[in-house]
Amino acid sequence: MVRPSIQKIGWCTFLVLGVLFFVLTVSHVEPFFFGETLLADVGLSVGVAPNPYNTLDEQLAQKEAYLDEEQSYMNSEQAALASSSALAISPTGTPYLLYLALAVVLLAVLVFLNFYLDWRRAKTPPQGQDGQVVK
Repeated sequence: MVRPSIQKIGWCTFLVLGVLFFVLTVSHVEPFFFGETLLADVGLSVGVAPNPYNTLDEQLAQKEAYLDEEQSYMNSEQAALASSSALAISPTGTPYLLYLALAVVLLAVLVFLNFYLDWRRAKTPPQGQDGQVVK
């Protein structure tokens, strides 16, 4: 009686499992020993019923759409408010710009007048009480 070696049994098992794996996953050949109903049942039973955790993406999308709508509403309200109150706050709508320009011109004239008077005083010699030039 011939006894097969363990190595030959291992290779045969590996070969049979490899062919079975190929037939079930990669090949387009219908597996003849499982039948279509078992594979269809497996395909249909894979799934999870909706719950608060696996519908989180949909909830986040709804929340994002709601927040985008709110943001656009607030932007339009802010633009309307800014345009209606622009004349009350803006310096171009009131004489503030004119007042500021006059103040700058007045200060510049006073500074130049100060320099002129200092120059003129330094040019003339100092005089005493009786009109005599003090040395």
